[in-house]
Amino acid sequence: MNDKNFKVIMTVAIVAIIAVIGIGFAAFSTELKINGKGTVKASSWKIRFDNISAASITGTATEVTPPTLSTNDTHIENYNVTFTTPGDSISYTFDVKNEGTFDAKISSIVIGTPSCTGTGDNATQDANNVCKNLTYTLTYDNGSPIAQNDTLTASQTKRLKLTLTYNAAVIASELPSNDVAISDLDATIVYSQD
Repeated sequence: MNDKNFKVIMTVAIVAIIAVIGIGFAAFSTELKINGKGTVKASSWKIRFDNISAASITGTATEVTPPTLSTNDTHIENYNVTFTTPGDSISYTFDVKNEGTFDAKISSIVIGTPSCTGTGDNATQDANNVCKNLTYTLTYDNGSPIAQNDTLTASQTKRLKLTLTYNAAVIASELPSNDVAISDLDATIVYSQD
């Protein structure tokens, strides 16, 4: 056999082998596909106050100015009350609403400590006597305490109660001789994503 015939036969053999391998590979291969779709739904974060009640008054307390909601409903503002006798108390109930799509929890809560400023000759003593007889609380409407890590699930509403009380057991010597202004009636609740 000459070289030329040998090369032709080898070329034909190689082509035949490649064709057989290709057919064999095609016969033993499978193409797998995965098709799908996804959607990211719109989400929101909105915790707000709503539905402030009228004042619930005990004793001779009076409401000078009722509370108002800020334009974004995240602040209860500008309420002003007057107490005349021991045992006076005033409270407001209101809703805290989770109108968002995420569960929320209380990451911190701070209830202010009332500060008192007296007037007249006995200003300091009057202020001290009034402040030590004030109780300022923020609880759930049923009286249970609000605590860090309390949850407010998406679309949930909880009713809260804010109360300022002048102790009924104040003795005569602790009654102020002049008016005492009360400030720092603040409370801050910080909700974060659960």
